[in-house]
Parts: sequence; C-alpha cells; structure tokens
Amino acid sequence: MQLAAWVVLLLAASWLVWIGGIMAFRPLRALELLGKTATSALINAIEQVPRLMAGGAMMVRAEVSRFPEFFWVAGLFIVASSAALLVIPLRWHNGYAVFWARRIPPVGVRMIAPISVLGGIGLIWAA
Repeated sequence: MQLAAWVVLLLAASWLVWIGGIMAFRPLRALELLGKTATSALINAIEQVPRLMAGGAMMVRAEVSRFPEFFWVAGLFIVASSAALLVIPLRWHNGYAVFWARRIPPVGVRMIAPISVLGGIGLIWAA
C-alpha cells in the first residue's frame, strides 16, 4: 500500500512541476485552463478524482513521511475539499474558477509558478 501511495504522490508531484512550467512559460494557457475548470461533470471528475487519490495517498504515507502530521492534515483537507467539489453545483465551482481566471494577470501567474514547482519537488522529498 505504501508503494502505491508513493507512486500516486510521485505522479501528483510531477503534475505540480509540469503545471508550474505551464504557468511560467505559457501563463495565458494556464489561465485558459483555469477558466475551463468544472465546465462539465466529466471534466470535474477528471480534476477531482486524482486530487482525491493524492489526498488519500498523503494520508497513507503520513506515518512514513518526513512530516507525518502535516501529511495527515493536508491529505484530509484535499480529500474533503475534493469530495465537496464533486457534489457542489458545477456552476459554482466553474464560476469561482472563471472569476479568478479573469482577474489574475499573466505576470501574477508567472510569479506564483515557482510555488507549484517547489511544491512538487518538496512533495517528492517529504513523501
């Protein structure tokens, strides 16, 4: 079970690094993707099921991670928020995403890109 959880976290961390690269080098594309969040039940499921899996993997790996309490609490938050995003009306979720996609300037997206990259690298290190 630990190996499976580690693989899920490796994939999640890789995604964070990849999306950080998109944010850094193609900020308009990143904003476009943000605006498409929860545009259909299928897209919402494609977004939330991997988040649920990553959160669960954090909870499974908590006991062997470098930061057990953090992993448990963060994993629980990710699982709970993903579950909530699966059941709230799509128009609420999409509306929130579109609100921010229209307001965050491309330079702002570029400025926060390193957080995503470092978060992915940190996740691999801590897991």
